[in-house]
Amino acid sequence: MTSGVQQSPSRVFGDPYDLVNVDGKTVSSDEARVSVHAHVLSYGTGTFEGIRANWNADQGQLYRSQAQAHYERLHRSARILGLTLAFPAQELVAMTGELMRANEVRTDAYVRPLLVQVGDVLPVRMHDVRSRLSIAITPIVGDYVNAAGVRLMVSTWRRQSDVAIPGRAKVVGSYVGPSLAKTEAVRAGYDEALLLTGDGFVAEATTSNVFLRVGDTWHTPPVTDDILEGITRSEVCALVEETTGRSVQERRIQRSELYTADEALLCGTASTVVPVVEVDGRPVGDGSPGRQTAELRDTLRAIARRDDPRHHEWTSPVYEEAS
Repeated sequence: MTSGVQQSPSRVFGDPYDLVNVDGKTVSSDEARVSVHAHVLSYGTGTFEGIRANWNADQGQLYRSQAQAHYERLHRSARILGLTLAFPAQELVAMTGELMRANEVRTDAYVRPLLVQVGDVLPVRMHDVRSRLSIAITPIVGDYVNAAGVRLMVSTWRRQSDVAIPGRAKVVGSYVGPSLAKTEAVRAGYDEALLLTGDGFVAEATTSNVFLRVGDTWHTPPVTDDILEGITRSEVCALVEETTGRSVQERRIQRSELYTADEALLCGTASTVVPVVEVDGRPVGDGSPGRQTAELRDTLRAIARRDDPRHHEWTSPVYEEAS
């Protein structure tokens, strides 16, 4: 059962880098600030992405993970919200590389593109409000969640329905629910929260997709169950099929299945892959990280640093020559 002792969050991010790209121009972080009257501050009107970059000290190279795919998703999110993103995905990838070189990033880092409504407009609406794109970079100095295994609590808060806030878009304001769920879980002595759909099926964790292994088969909720269509999720699906010869089954998952699974994992850009060792005080499997989960975690992290020869299409180097 849970200890009831509140977990202290570990340090994950360092101080942000000084230079930020705003609408295609490199400026200081101070110049990138928004007004207190900005529409997004009152109403959460905007969308964002999170892109991980991994430093390989042996190669002297920094690799962006799935930067093109992330910016393509940012374009899709913008279309859902009715926002205009003037730069094509390929140009955004290039801009990110330029910003990383300008900041001389030579450590693991997190890229945060933000397309938000910054106009000083008070009424609640999406139309006729000025938007702005910014790209900022922050060093990663720790694990987003415990890489050795997390203890999950099924939250009392539910995942919002797509007919209320579109879940397949990374909407700025939609993260209030996951934030409430995370705090609820940590204060109850757990590491992370898992949210159910409005009608009680498994959706996702606060910032991660969820997978269960039952026997020889892995399962994950379908994209129609109000989840974010995760990019790391698609990588895990590909690796599972490559390593086991079996496709991941995308289907609705009931809460009780969490308690009987042989393995469970969370995956996302910030967390990569982490084992789930407990759900609501019940051990997953024997209560230790699953073997297949550990292999997926290690493989994905090696691919991200190009220490593994597979899937170089998932990464792109920042520096032209290793130093």
